[in-house]
Amino acid sequence: MSRRILLATFSTVILACNAPVDETPAESEQHSQGLSTLRLDREVKISRLISLSGITDYEASGVRLQNGSLYVVFDNMTKIGIISPTLTSGSYASGGSSSQQSQYEGITYDDNNTQHFYVVAEGSSRGRVIQYDSAASGNSATEEPTDVSFSDGNKGFEGVAWLRRNGNDYLLGLCEGQACTSTTGGTLPGAIKVLAQSGTSWVTEQTLYLPSSINFADFSDIALLPLADGTSMVAVTSQESKRLWIGRLSATSWSFLDSGTVYAFPSSDYCNIEGVTFLSANQLAMVSDAMKDTQPAECNNKDEMVHIFSL
Repeated sequence: MSRRILLATFSTVILACNAPVDETPAESEQHSQGLSTLRLDREVKISRLISLSGITDYEASGVRLQNGSLYVVFDNMTKIGIISPTLTSGSYASGGSSSQQSQYEGITYDDNNTQHFYVVAEGSSRGRVIQYDSAASGNSATEEPTDVSFSDGNKGFEGVAWLRRNGNDYLLGLCEGQACTSTTGGTLPGAIKVLAQSGTSWVTEQTLYLPSSINFADFSDIALLPLADGTSMVAVTSQESKRLWIGRLSATSWSFLDSGTVYAFPSSDYCNIEGVTFLSANQLAMVSDAMKDTQPAECNNKDEMVHIFSL
């Protein structure tokens, strides 16, 4: 073989190795936007882990890792699921109803002194917080009022995260609509109500806005991971935009330290991501709601599931 032919053959091989792999339209859009993509580690339909007699829908809306288990709340029941992060087994906390519509949207945990869960719920013009004991048992549920009003009872708090700061307990209530309005799909920023505990009530200390670079259509959950320097990693999901944002919350003020990073999901099938919690600084668990009748059939592939992703 001549030297010229050999070089031409070698160049062809190099070009072939560097040629782009065929992508789906969703993947092409993600790459054109310069987005990072989450890596799927494992996922399973919730019905395979904690099935209940007579229940066909498991409308998961929030999740929290606590004591080595994933505690999951649902829109369509007040029973709280308990699932292993290995996604091999599951059960329910005691009490609660499998037939009562809860409109639960997010769950978090207060690990200071008397430990317990907090759940936020929609369905009212006022933001609703429900306190559970440390076992998330249904008979312990008590409602605590907030001073936050919403113009649309179905566009209220969609996610919640607890933290303790300056000797007080706070809840970060993530609003579903932009700027805590009923608007979704617009250009207003995402907003979080910083709620300080006042007896058995929650009072707004300030409104914390997400960076303007996060142009999500809606907001479905928030999670915090405390770091050694006093700051916290923050995760915020969007159901409509099918995106995850990771940023960092200041240790001393109600502000974000950077614009963070936006992640896309591995495929366009992830239409209904409703809940998120940190497993570690590099791995998160998420849960998905039931697909809507107006959504494309592909959304059924990934609904009513628990998903484990790595950054």
